Amino acid sequence: MKKYILFLAFLATVFVSAQQLKSEHVHVELGQFLTEKSPFEMTGELELDGKFVFGRISVPQRAADPSGPALKLAVGIFKSRGKASKDPLVLCAGGPGLSYLDDFVPGFVGELGDLFLEDRDVVIIESRGLKYSEPYLHIPEMENVQLSLLDQNLSADKTIDRYAEVLEKAYEGFTTQGYDLSAMNPEEMTHEIAYVMTQLGYDTFSMFGSSYGTVLVQYMLLYHPNRLSSAALNGSVNIYRSAYDMHLGMVEALEKAFQAVDEDPKLKAVYPNLKSRFLEKISSLNRIPDTLNLQHGPTNRNYRVVLSGNRVALWLFHQQYFNTQLPRSLNKICEGNYEEIQQNPGLIFPIPEFSSGLSLSVFLSGTYDLRPQHWLEGSEYEELIKGASMSMFGPYFYRKAIEAWPVSPGVDPGEISTETPLLLMGGQFDHLCKPTYASELARGQKNAYLFLFDNVVHSPVDNGPCAIMMLKEFLDDPSKAPESGCMENFKHQYAMP
Repeated sequence: MKKYILFLAFLATVFVSAQQLKSEHVHVELGQFLTEKSPFEMTGELELDGKFVFGRISVPQRAADPSGPALKLAVGIFKSRGKASKDPLVLCAGGPGLSYLDDFVPGFVGELGDLFLEDRDVVIIESRGLKYSEPYLHIPEMENVQLSLLDQNLSADKTIDRYAEVLEKAYEGFTTQGYDLSAMNPEEMTHEIAYVMTQLGYDTFSMFGSSYGTVLVQYMLLYHPNRLSSAALNGSVNIYRSAYDMHLGMVEALEKAFQAVDEDPKLKAVYPNLKSRFLEKISSLNRIPDTLNLQHGPTNRNYRVVLSGNRVALWLFHQQYFNTQLPRSLNKICEGNYEEIQQNPGLIFPIPEFSSGLSLSVFLSGTYDLRPQHWLEGSEYEELIKGASMSMFGPYFYRKAIEAWPVSPGVDPGEISTETPLLLMGGQFDHLCKPTYASELARGQKNAYLFLFDNVVHSPVDNGPCAIMMLKEFLDDPSKAPESGCMENFKHQYAMP
């Protein structure tokens, strides 16, 4: 079933490849949806019967200035296979920086389409800055720098300085082309969804958001509440904390795992002094690194990689999106066993086709008052967080990137209060989208249903059919909570070595 699960969470490990659409720079009237040949492989029936439509639509760069500059968004529409008796469903993936179309289209061609398209349309709006829209804020030079440094043991500070040099040039290039990088924020991204749905003839609609996509769902509840008939959130991002909780959550998750080991005599016996051993391993690898040959999945190319403590921190940050057995994984590293890193290098390699420019604009617009407590300066975790910041998502990276990529601060979101039916699903082990936030968000609403999965980290819908069927049931009838008995199969227990 997993190969059909396209609700990709923040920094998921599988990326669906598709041929990049060439930019044609054709003038498009504002709000006019023009169909084009789809860049995706479709079955003959879908194309001939018009059950999948691909095209572009021009939207205001700033919603408050409809006569100003415009952007072109790519849109994919799966038409209902029967009578469209239910509101359409808008899909928003994680990131921000990953293509929504690459994420969702292949799955809805197959079994997900069979499940969800019986009586509703599904609309995928490729957000501004993403792969198939214009502009595409991809910065390949960032990927090139990361790959070029793999055989070096450069410090985290010097690595981030190299990234900043690339960002300054990229920022200048995009602004010279006339793009307002301060308009690449969740407010404008939400307004464009409402605008596109209006132009397509949909008055009301449902939304599904995963990880960062939940931010757009929440902003829709704030700015366009009357447009939503229901909304589902898979891994709810705290819109009031922006990127601040990201690496603090990483540390909290580690502390939770270390505490569980210390409180269980059997675990403590097989994972002795795990915290101190692991933090010392990070330091020792930064001083005297090991070397691995790692394969870059997208190109099948092998790289000689200097395995410093910083790169282990990078790997760990990615692991914490899905790994519920951290004690076993960390103990292997302490013993010099790097098999899990070799099997899945994660963020040691760059994320292919990731829109770094959009990600930066979004996160930096809400990260202007970074302070030492946010990057744990002087704490026992400082070295780990510095290394993880080489992922281009951490506080040490952000405080430097703000200078190279200056965007205006975003508007502080108001408090969400809605009668729109909400389904909130999260993982008990989520370090990024903490379950406490989902609980707080659900508690304040009249028609919210909250389900927190044990033995799941970031994305319940990426862990088998249970959450997907709950989502389907909710969308079919959002007036009541979906059946959740299948959650009993998600029982967590820390494994022995």
